Amino acid sequence: MEPWDHILDYVKYNGEDNFVITAEQIKTCGKSWAGVANQFEPRLLCYQTSEQARPCVFKTKGIYIFPIKNGSYILTKSNIYMSLNYTENEPVLIVRDKTSVMLSIGGSETSLIDNLRYSGVFERPEILGQQITHGPLLNGRHRITLEMKLGGKLIPVSGVQYETDSCFESAGKILIIEGKSSVKPIGSFNIRQLYFPYREALRISEGKKTIVCLFIHELDGLVRIWKYSFNEPDSLDSIILDGYYIYKFSS
Repeated sequence: MEPWDHILDYVKYNGEDNFVITAEQIKTCGKSWAGVANQFEPRLLCYQTSEQARPCVFKTKGIYIFPIKNGSYILTKSNIYMSLNYTENEPVLIVRDKTSVMLSIGGSETSLIDNLRYSGVFERPEILGQQITHGPLLNGRHRITLEMKLGGKLIPVSGVQYETDSCFESAGKILIIEGKSSVKPIGSFNIRQLYFPYREALRISEGKKTIVCLFIHELDGLVRIWKYSFNEPDSLDSIILDGYYIYKFSS
């Protein structure tokens, strides 16, 4: 038995959609756990980075976990992940900006985003098609309160924390970026990583600017960018793939 099997038994989960579970319940479950030593830390157990990373019992029951406020989560039947397709296309060659000594430092998501920004990728017609006027912006951790739909049902979210890798702004658009570093293909990502900053940008811009969302992954020297929008702004699972591009820095 895995910790989540024990937790679902404890809270008497019956397959209900949008079933609320609390961090306190998860911690309490640890006191009656008789299996191999395990930490019943909600932050670790509820952090499931991809659809594939879900516990076995989640996959069997077809459920996903989503935070709705500090210390509270829902178990939902609606898929909260977006799959990534690594189609092989001919990469577009881009020129790295070598006038900066600092751009050559590091191999993080932030370093990659900085190099893409100064190579002009984000201003290309297929991404923004406009000159960037501000950014990077919105880096770091933030909290959001909103009402959103998931699986057609209205869900209130209150003070949930999210992180943004980067954000840029042009005269008529806002660019939200999520970057990942991994030595192998990424199967999927949690949509809220783009949706929460998207909703915040939508709120603060009052709908006057188009919001473009990117997921970026560099693998084997190729930079893959997936471009997304939301068909229904108030619905997390209305995400749409608008484009898929591959770039390669010239030597």
